[in-house]
Amino acid sequence: MARIARNRLALLWLAPIAAFAVVAASCGDDEESGGEQTQAPAATSADPASDGGEEMDEPEPDPASDGGEEMDEPEPAAPEEPFQVAYLSASSANTWLLASRLEMEAVAAANNIEMTEFDAQFDPALQSTQFQDVIASGTYDGVVLVAIAGVAAAPDIEAALDAGLEVVTLNQVVGEDYTTSEPQVPGVSASVMVAQFVNGMRFGELAVRACADLDPCEVVYIFGIKGLPIDDALRAGFDEVIASHPSITVVAEGEGQYLGPEGGINATQDILQVAPDFDVLVGADQSVQGAEIVLTEEGKLDQVRLIGLGGSVPAIEGIASGRWFAGVFGAPGDEGRIAMEAMVSALTGGPDFGGVDPLADLPENGLVTADNVDLFTPQWDG
Repeated sequence: MARIARNRLALLWLAPIAAFAVVAASCGDDEESGGEQTQAPAATSADPASDGGEEMDEPEPDPASDGGEEMDEPEPAAPEEPFQVAYLSASSANTWLLASRLEMEAVAAANNIEMTEFDAQFDPALQSTQFQDVIASGTYDGVVLVAIAGVAAAPDIEAALDAGLEVVTLNQVVGEDYTTSEPQVPGVSASVMVAQFVNGMRFGELAVRACADLDPCEVVYIFGIKGLPIDDALRAGFDEVIASHPSITVVAEGEGQYLGPEGGINATQDILQVAPDFDVLVGADQSVQGAEIVLTEEGKLDQVRLIGLGGSVPAIEGIASGRWFAGVFGAPGDEGRIAMEAMVSALTGGPDFGGVDPLADLPENGLVTADNVDLFTPQWDG
């Protein structure tokens, strides 16, 4: 600690000094000058800094000083360590999930969260291994999961919760009930998704509308990945609705893989080999994009009514132009944003979000037609 010294001027006194000069003159017989002494006047010298012998004023104290001591500067606050969140994606190549991821990243960046993505490539076994590695690492505070295996993911979720991680599920049901958006594993902070069975029923409702003036009405159904619980639930909802309409028959099936138009192109080319004529085609938006390409090349587009699932840019444009009959809207951006907001709440001691259906408040329950297409804004490119 630096100190400021106080300087004082000492009292200076200069005593008079007597100087005596004795002059002896012995010059002849002059009596008047001989033996007489002359005294020099006393010389007194004062210190120019002294005023009549008084003490000088003390200098003003340094205003930065408090009692002669310098104040400590406060230490800068150390930045808080970011939360670490693992995003277990079903597929990094999936364009729907890309839209969700971008919104999650934006929310994470604004809330001191670092998000790391793990790509399962639609492989349930790989996703389970990735989940177990995340838990074992001890690095992460939370997990956002797009489950591929449905209820089979529950043990890994329970292990994560036991390890103290927060868990949010996104886009897919984890449980045996595909009719609800509510979390089905106790302890999960939020489940942000549209129940697949419910979306399948929406699919079926649009197929019924497309077939209203056709008897019989032959339908082609393109799965995303046939055999996955989520796709089976989607088809089950579709079948439940069309079951009460005997004029509607599914004449062929395909598989688009959710990986862009190419899957739809391949599926449609194969389908035309066994069912060259049909009235309606339903599938995920990516598959329908590919189907449109093939049907246009074959000169059959005007004969087929296309119904998509997702509400992508091509779907909204297709419906608005009349090339597509209708579609079930999707909100992947909203899903991703809400999922990460739920994670932020969980990590910071806020309330659980529970089940969230992003389509709940949309016009006509998310069914997009030529009559209402202008009310919908797409959230992904397809």
